[in-house]
Order: sequence, then structure tokens, then C-alpha cells
Amino acid sequence: MISQDCPEWLLNKCSKLSKTELREQLQDALEWKKENSKFEFYEPNGQTEKFIEVIGQKGGFVNILSAANSVGKTSLVVNIFANLIWPEQNNWFSSEFFTNWEFPKRIRYITDPKLVEEIGPFHSEVEKWWPKGKYEAIKSGKQYFSQYKAKDWVIDVMTYDQEVRQFEGGTMGMVVFDEPPPRSIWHACIARLRLGGVILVVMTPLTSAGWFYDEVVPKHRDKIVYASMEDACKQHGVRGHLEHDQIQRIISEMDPEQVEARAYGRAMYLSGLIFKNFDYSVHVAKAPLSVPEDAKVWHIVDPHIDKPFAMMWGYWGKDGVFYQIAEWPNQDFYRMRGSVHGIQDYKNIIKQKEQGWNVTKRIIDRHFAETRNLYSNRTLREDFRLVGIPFDPSYSTKEEVDSGILRVRSVLNYNVKKPIDSVNCPKYMVSPTCLNTIKGFLRWTFDERGHPKEEYKDFMDLVRYAMMANMPSRQEPPPRIPKQLYG
Repeated sequence: MISQDCPEWLLNKCSKLSKTELREQLQDALEWKKENSKFEFYEPNGQTEKFIEVIGQKGGFVNILSAANSVGKTSLVVNIFANLIWPEQNNWFSSEFFTNWEFPKRIRYITDPKLVEEIGPFHSEVEKWWPKGKYEAIKSGKQYFSQYKAKDWVIDVMTYDQEVRQFEGGTMGMVVFDEPPPRSIWHACIARLRLGGVILVVMTPLTSAGWFYDEVVPKHRDKIVYASMEDACKQHGVRGHLEHDQIQRIISEMDPEQVEARAYGRAMYLSGLIFKNFDYSVHVAKAPLSVPEDAKVWHIVDPHIDKPFAMMWGYWGKDGVFYQIAEWPNQDFYRMRGSVHGIQDYKNIIKQKEQGWNVTKRIIDRHFAETRNLYSNRTLREDFRLVGIPFDPSYSTKEEVDSGILRVRSVLNYNVKKPIDSVNCPKYMVSPTCLNTIKGFLRWTFDERGHPKEEYKDFMDLVRYAMMANMPSRQEPPPRIPKQLYG
């Protein structure tokens, strides 16, 4: 059978040909179709095939593909859309879910703003797979194609940097999240499926997925498909497209902290995040924070023996929000080992950092700073006082760390179901330049016994010292246990 999508001249010509000529023309028609309507020839790999099967099962509301890089998430999504719009063209999408769609024919696709450019992956995959001349791409005043129309279907393309209120309107039949969204956007979009529909989440589970792993994943474990890079391997996967040697090269160059997510599609450690209510899009300023002339800046220090001191600066705004403006070191603290800095070195670093600021309060970890050194017979606080930098000891309460964690959670908290305004807003904001603090918020976790891990703890200690500083405290120094060295 010759498809009606073939050019008219070819259809007319075929009726007058011999069997041999007809066979040749049919081959030409097939090649034309492969070039102009590629979605009909799309083949999923083993794990993306499983995901197609999962979403094809009736009754599933939230469906999750937790996949490594290069597995083919975007091409899968684009082909899911194509087989809803033009059903019964590809046997991989033969379930009733695709052939007898029963919800509103409107889809919302939400992704990172960097991925929607004309040369970005989503639009590039649409151009590659969708039938030529059968759809319309519309910008609607955006810098990217924000809407696609085909037959009686409409697909809206939105990005995570848009305000929450922009996600409130419209009735959808499907919402697709390319990576887990901020919690506020998630809840706004769920309400759009008021007439029924489904949610698809296709993600590489990096740190922004922490709240999602904790709150959403446990409810939908039977609707999750995991996919590693090896599932897309030509040698070891099913219908793979990647060479095994190239996969190994890519993995060898990955950040070790992200291999679990980027290579294997899993990051279950995120389920134990301590600050699950930290939302990068809300708690991190859009641009580096400046310091008002009348700001009273606080300086907080967490000293160490085997690596540099961790330090941060911030001030309480008149709006009751604590603005973290800076930190030190200005490189990846969590990979640093060893330190050659002495008291005078730290004084120089501090004074250089604080130029033009009115520093009115300094806080230092009382456990370390009140320990008397065997060589000098002085405490760290005494040494800093001798060079003109006096510190107050950090807070002292029962269940010290737990109390600090609760306090930090409280300043991060706000009503996520309502718009952020001058009343409903977090009381902590961090400058995007404070990369170590942000990484700590995103990655500090509990161990299997429920105790906070040491990894990523340092800058979180600074935050809790600052947030507890205006709380009642007995400020009693700990017992003086001699240590040999500091700094």
C-alpha cells in the first residue's frame, strides 16, 4: 500500500508502471518517507520501549523515566507527541493510549530555558522526526518556538525560569517535565489536568531532583523506568546507538559526584536530603547580591585542621530576609585537602573580602575556636583577637545540630501553594556566587541511621551558626580538650 503522504506525481505514475518499475518506485517512496516522516521509523531502545509500555497502561497518572545522559530522552518525547498527533503509523506506539486519546488535545512541555533555542535539542528533534509540512511552529513573541500546532493538537513549550503564575492557566491533557520541576511549578501544573490526563517526567536525576525523589517517587514506584548509558549501547543494549568504548570514555571524564545520575540514571541518595525545601529557583538570587551602604554585615567561620577554613558573609535586610553575599574559598571547597594558611594569612583574606563593608558581628565554631593549642597555649579566638579580629562563639543548645537544622528549615520555608510576595517569602537568600553554600544546600544528606553526614556539612554549619545567632543561647564553651594544630 502506498501512503497518501507520497507526492501526487508519484501516485499517478505508479498506476502505469510494470512490476519491476513499481518496485523501484515503491522503494523511492519508502526512502522519501524515511526522509520526510521519520517518526514512522523511530525505534526505541530497550528501556525507552519499557517506558512507552508503562505510559500505555491505563490508570497511570504520573510516569517517570529516570535516565542517564545520551539515552535519547528528548527524541523519545518528540516521538511520543508525534504518535499522539498522527497515530497508527508506528508499531511501537500501538496501544490504545496512543490510538484512542481520550483527554484534551493540549500538551504542556516544560524544560530548561537553554534547551528551547532553535538549535536546541527539542526543536532540532521536532524538525528531525515530525512529518515535513504537517505542523506549525510559533514563537508568539518569545525568542524560541513556544507553541506547536498540528491537526487539532496544541503543544505549549514553557521553561523553568518563568513565573509560577504563568503555569496556572489552561486545561491540559498531558504535562511533560524535562527534568523535575521546582515544587511550586509541579503543583501548579497538576491542577491543569482537571479533565483527566497524564504526567510524564523524563529526567537525569541530579541534585535538583531531591524533593522529587522524596515526595513523588515513593508514590509511583510501579511507574518508574530506569535507563543507564549501557542501555543505549550498541554492544550491550537493545537497539542501542552508542559505542561501548565511547560510553566508557564519557564516564571516565564525568564529575565523580554525578556519575550515579549521569551514567546510570539513579541518584537515590537524594531521598535523604536535609534541606528538602531548598529550591534553587527561589532561594538563589538571579544575580550577585550587592551590599547596601547601611548593611550590618555578619562574618561566620568554620575552622578546620586538614583543609582551609570555610567562611561566609551576609546581612539581615530590613525585610527580615538574611542575604548571604559572599563565601570563601571561591573554589570547590569539597575537593580541597590540606591548608598552608596561618592567622595572618586569614586576616589578609578577610580584610580583602570585606573592603567597603561594615562588619558588625563575627561568629566562629565554638568547639574548635575554644580549644587550647598545645604549642601556643592560646585558643583560636584568642589568636584572632590578637590580630584585631574578635569573634563570638557559635550557639550552644541541647541537640545542637538538630536545633540548627530546624531553624534553617524555618527560614527557607514559605507557602509553596501561594504566590511569593512581601509576606509569603523565604527568609534566606544566597548569592549565585556562593557555589559551596548552594552545593551544600542541594547535597547535604542524612545517613541510613538518620544522622547528618560529614560530606557537604561545612558551609551548612556556617548557615546554622548565622541563623541561630539571634536565638537564645547560653554560649557556654565546650570542655577544653587540647589539640596539636589548627589552620
